[in-house]
Amino acid sequence: MATAARAGDGLRARLRAWLGRILREHASPARLASACVVGAIVGCTPFFGLHLPLCLGLAALLRLNRAATYAAANISIPPIAPFLAVASITVGARVRHAPLVALDVEQARRLEPWGLARAASGLFVDWVIGAPIVGLALGAVLGGVVYVAASRRTGEGRDPFTIAADGVAARFAAERPGIRHYVRWKMRLDPVYRAALRALPEGGHLLDLGGGLGILAQLALALDPRRTACVVEWDHEKLEAGRRAARGLTIEWIEADVREHAPAPCDAIALVDLLHYFDDDTQRRLLARATEALRPGGLLLVRDGDAQRRGAKLTGLVERAAVAIGWNRSANRPRFGSMEALAARVRALGLDVELTPMAGPLHPGNVLLRARRPSEPSPAARA
Repeated sequence: MATAARAGDGLRARLRAWLGRILREHASPARLASACVVGAIVGCTPFFGLHLPLCLGLAALLRLNRAATYAAANISIPPIAPFLAVASITVGARVRHAPLVALDVEQARRLEPWGLARAASGLFVDWVIGAPIVGLALGAVLGGVVYVAASRRTGEGRDPFTIAADGVAARFAAERPGIRHYVRWKMRLDPVYRAALRALPEGGHLLDLGGGLGILAQLALALDPRRTACVVEWDHEKLEAGRRAARGLTIEWIEADVREHAPAPCDAIALVDLLHYFDDDTQRRLLARATEALRPGGLLLVRDGDAQRRGAKLTGLVERAAVAIGWNRSANRPRFGSMEALAARVRALGLDVELTPMAGPLHPGNVLLRARRPSEPSPAARA
């Protein structure tokens, strides 16, 4: 009897330890918030019965907290599920430019997703396309609440970068909600900003090609007021929003196509999530022009998806969705290539190159290329 009791106690202890590990894994505020976003996206999909394995698989792939991911997926509990279905189908139809089907909540309650799939229904296609967008919006709100709560509990998040990011986010307070929330969550969830800012030289001039809202430039100046920056962007709305937010900062804003811009000499050039919109010849010209503009010792930063890395296809789908809904403007279909091939191209221009995975939980398959122009010409170049 005593042996059985001890065995039972041992089993309970192991179970508690196992549950504790699950709850504590990847439990930083940013990863918990990311888990909420991913879980909410899964919860909005019509793949009922598969939400649990999808959450576990994505959490393992993206290194997120499994419990938080599945908890967020339960946003699709029966009273709410019909509303999510109507919203997802409506958004999906708009993305596809398909005719809108009149569908109310009562009709949505009677929908059978797998029956729609077997019938190859357009409603099912709209649902699948719209679910990630609706889930992303809901997950951002839920993730924000979780992030704040987790940060307060752990005392994390007041390092110099976070202080600078809070200041930049405050500059966008007067913009429309879509821009405000994008700026705040982009800085929190995308690791490229921390990595790029660690690599930037002190002081100096930064050129951000295709810089959008100018988030990187504003962060760079917030951390080092001696810096100056120039943002080149062809999306008028983004550029004007960035210009308004950056009042008082030494940032020049140029509305232009980066393919036609002739850079002035600078100390650092950033091409973040830009090259995949251009063909190989255009990429070569952009890189050559950027290299010529770098001062001795200058830094080139390129972040892009690597087609050879796990998760790049998912990031590619997100990029194409961003173009489809009009958030990113491009006449070309986003296409990831090989970052190793890109690195070889940059080395051939005479720069010292380093590649670092820069994926983040919501940006799988991305890589950051750091390339520095030598301070002195190499012996081969002098010869």
